[in-house]
Amino acid sequence: MKLQITRLRVEQLRRFRAPFELDGFEPGLNIVAAANEAGKSTLVRAIRAAFFERHRSTAVEDLRPWGEGSAAAPQVELDFLIDGQSHRLVKSFLGKKRCTLVAGARSFDGTDAEDHLAQLFGFSFAGKGASKPENWGIPGLLWVEQGRGQELDVTHARDHLHDALREPAGDSAAALAASGGDAILDSLRAQRDELLTSTGKPRAAYAEAIAQVATLEAGLSELDAQITAYRQQVDQLAAMRQQHQADETARPWEALRLELHDAQARNEALQAGQAQLRNDRARLQQLQETRELLAKELAGLAQQQTVAQARERASEEAARQVQDSDVALAHARQQAADAQRRVDGARETWRAASQQAQRRHLQQLLQQAQADAARSAEALARAEEANERLAALQASAAAAPKIRPADVAQLLKLERAERDADLRRQAVATRLQFVLPDGQVVALQAQDRTQELSGQGERLIDAPATLHLPGGGQLTITPGGDDLAALARAHSDARDALQAALQAGGVEDIAQAQSRLGASADLDAQIKLAQQALGIVAPRGLEVLRAELAEAQSRIATTQAAQQRLPAASSEPTLSIEEAEAAQSAAVAAEQATQKTLAEAQRRQSVAQEASESARRELAAAQATLADPGRQQRHAQASQQWLAAGAEAEALTARIDATHADVQAARPDIVLQDIDRLQRSIEQVTRSHQQRREQLLLLENTLQQAGAQGLEEQREAQAGLLAQAQRRHTDLQRRADALALLCDKLEQKRQATLTRLQAPLQARMQHYLPLLMPGATVQMDAGLAPAMLTRPNAAGASESGQLHEMSFGAREQLRLISRFAYADLLQEAGRPTLLILDDALVHSDAPRLAQMKRVLFDAAQRHQVLLFTCHPEDWRDMGVALRPLD
Repeated sequence: MKLQITRLRVEQLRRFRAPFELDGFEPGLNIVAAANEAGKSTLVRAIRAAFFERHRSTAVEDLRPWGEGSAAAPQVELDFLIDGQSHRLVKSFLGKKRCTLVAGARSFDGTDAEDHLAQLFGFSFAGKGASKPENWGIPGLLWVEQGRGQELDVTHARDHLHDALREPAGDSAAALAASGGDAILDSLRAQRDELLTSTGKPRAAYAEAIAQVATLEAGLSELDAQITAYRQQVDQLAAMRQQHQADETARPWEALRLELHDAQARNEALQAGQAQLRNDRARLQQLQETRELLAKELAGLAQQQTVAQARERASEEAARQVQDSDVALAHARQQAADAQRRVDGARETWRAASQQAQRRHLQQLLQQAQADAARSAEALARAEEANERLAALQASAAAAPKIRPADVAQLLKLERAERDADLRRQAVATRLQFVLPDGQVVALQAQDRTQELSGQGERLIDAPATLHLPGGGQLTITPGGDDLAALARAHSDARDALQAALQAGGVEDIAQAQSRLGASADLDAQIKLAQQALGIVAPRGLEVLRAELAEAQSRIATTQAAQQRLPAASSEPTLSIEEAEAAQSAAVAAEQATQKTLAEAQRRQSVAQEASESARRELAAAQATLADPGRQQRHAQASQQWLAAGAEAEALTARIDATHADVQAARPDIVLQDIDRLQRSIEQVTRSHQQRREQLLLLENTLQQAGAQGLEEQREAQAGLLAQAQRRHTDLQRRADALALLCDKLEQKRQATLTRLQAPLQARMQHYLPLLMPGATVQMDAGLAPAMLTRPNAAGASESGQLHEMSFGAREQLRLISRFAYADLLQEAGRPTLLILDDALVHSDAPRLAQMKRVLFDAAQRHQVLLFTCHPEDWRDMGVALRPLD
């Protein structure tokens, strides 16, 4: 019979408070790999509880979730196939006791479902209390608990194995070898005791003597054990008191609490450092952008300084030329009396040339002022654009509907509550499965609503319902379970609460609430970016930019007014000053040479003075520009801001590097692990201390009771009675020797029968054993368990040894092979087989583990194997995917 588990689901069971499910199990090998304390053994315990424990049992407190109250209801769901037919087992314990089994089209409830499983799988239930190994039958033989792979007790499954080994023609012989044979042999021994008398009836004196000796020996052994235990308990009490007092003095939990406080302080400091690191990196980016803008502004101001220095040099040169011309003019005036006319003409020519030079100078000033005005206007436009964008974003934020993260979290919590309530209602509701012939329709009426059912399907019923049958009949279905109506009301209340919260938030569903929350966060981020952009383009504000634009426009107007005050330029080409002077000299050369000299001197003086005046005016204008308080203030502010930003950026860079190095060196992940480790250590130390104190009290009370019983005096009296009974028993024992031969003959016959019956089991053992130990053979004992192993040694000879004398790992390997052989025989006999190995083979070395993998892989070709391990690296070569416990 082929058995395959396909799905396992647990809820409110030990560490699995929330529902946890594993599905998609393969028909062969399945490996579940996870770390220690991840829940592997809990899942194995859940499978055992689903089969072995009565759902109404009160001895399953170990299934209760850790720290939960009495309302917890551990639940296990199992889907499995038996010869291709689907089965589903759902069992709840403690707070909600329920068991249902769906086997194909058949359904079982309560103890009927449990008894059906026990008969099908070959096990039984305890009459009272928790299930025990003697109840586990076939599953107890094939399911290996953690740390017990080296143990093998066939006693409670021996009858099932004999049924599998029995041949049609050998039923009576097999019965002698089975556990029923034990009863037969006990009966024969009783008959032997009856044959000890000449009349064929048992002699009461001999039976009484045997019973009396056994009773007295048992009593004496019990007294010896009590005396030994009493003495051991006294020693144990002293040791426990000493250890308890040492803990009271040392108080190790206080040192652990101090370490925990230090670790928590380090963790808080690391979190603050990480937050500071994020803020510093954002501030560094802002400072770098600001320095780029300030550098551009300082470059423009430096250009103005360069222009002023050039004009200062030109003014000094013009002053020197004025001094030279004054010397020449003083000398020429002595001869200037007759050179006046030539001087007048020269002046006119010079005036025209001077006006033309002034026009060119004013044009240059106008172009510079216009360039400054365009630059200021462009900067103001960018700043106004950034300001308008910020205002628009702030208006959008004010107009957008608001929702808080806490509101969204509350909606998600209500949604989970509604979904959990629905799942609990479905789990308890009555399932109506129907399969109707084609064309046939029946009506299901429930809660003033009628449904028509046709074909095949399933309905959940959580309230009384009526099924109207064709022809006029009807069935009334009343769902079971006291809490079904409460679960239905809880589901309705949870749904109403969710809808009310959605309406209060002004949203249709949770997705819209999450979308609205995301949009609000995005808008806040855009506002921050717009504020940063405005600070970059207008660090001193919009009013400063407007003032700079007005100042440039004022200079344009002043220059244009100066151009308008100049006389209109002649349409004729204007000569340069040098050309006009040359023409004048040529005109008067014939009249008087001295007049020419005077005129030339006067001309040079005038030119020099005009040039000097022009240079002084330009210098004054440049110096006025440099001396402008606004410019100096801008330059000082820009320089100060540039230096301050640089210093702050440098300090931030150093602090970022130092903080990052400190955070990395402190290993935040290890600090969190320290906190978890210390918390667990404190809990463990205090719990152990409390448990030791309770054990001390219990042991003291036990010793007080034992000391009052007078065990030594009781033993002396019991020893005297035993000596008398032994003498009487010795006189009667020789009368039983004759029947001992009959018992020996029966044992020989039984052994021969066992040898014949064990042949198929021996064959299955030899199928697997050579894969582990080539050339080895194993001998089975009367209980169908492996007892003797024979294998070749290094010298080529054979050597034998008892299995219990072998190493831990070897015993585990051979007894796992025995389980695989039992599973093969049971499957051939039509029994469902499933192999569960919880952390098996952890004591095998690498070569033996490799051989056992071959054995396990071969067994998985015929049986489903569930292997739970905390060493996934050892099982990656088994050709199947490793299933983690996420």
